[in-house]
Amino acid sequence: MSRRYVFAATAGLLILAGSGAAALYISRKPHIQTYPPSIKNVVAHTTAHPSEAPVVKAAYVSTAGPEEPKYISLPTIGAQGFIQKMGIDQNNQVAAPNNVNLAGWYVNSVLPGQQGLSIIDGHVDGLSSPGIFKNLNKLKVADQFTVERGDGTVLTYRVRYINSVNAEDAVKTLFSQEPTVVSELNIITCGGTFNRTSKSYEQRIVVTAELISV
Repeated sequence: MSRRYVFAATAGLLILAGSGAAALYISRKPHIQTYPPSIKNVVAHTTAHPSEAPVVKAAYVSTAGPEEPKYISLPTIGAQGFIQKMGIDQNNQVAAPNNVNLAGWYVNSVLPGQQGLSIIDGHVDGLSSPGIFKNLNKLKVADQFTVERGDGTVLTYRVRYINSVNAEDAVKTLFSQEPTVVSELNIITCGGTFNRTSKSYEQRIVVTAELISV
């Protein structure tokens, strides 16, 4: 399977101690380190113990701009939740959502719906509660899901691949785009066995999806 890499940074995937949050360690500065002035409320700090409080849809105040991703819904696995904006955190990693029920869009990837590669991550679990992407590994090829933008536009994606890879190899899948896909969205969470010694999951689940309608 031929893939082209779209990020210049070399990265390895780490796990936040005490939770199932997938985080990205950037071993050297990414090609784009700053965010456009139009992107506000970027999360740039990661907590080792994200909140597990339920997120009430009617009460949640999204900070998504009109073209930014606001809400993700994966009906075939019963997963849905609001999307935060993730920047680079205090450890030079891609910040993880501060609540296990939220997903995170990496703002140095393209906006979902645009040409190129978008990246969304999220927790598989917390200390005592399942995370938004607890069942991400149960997605199937051809499953469809949606991402709603801040302006109400709904983008529909179709799953192309579900990969379970070793943590150290996950970056090659996460940061690459299929050459025949114009607008791609890759979603990542943790998977496999939880190693209690290292307090990390040994695998990563990476879902590759393509935009099919707006």
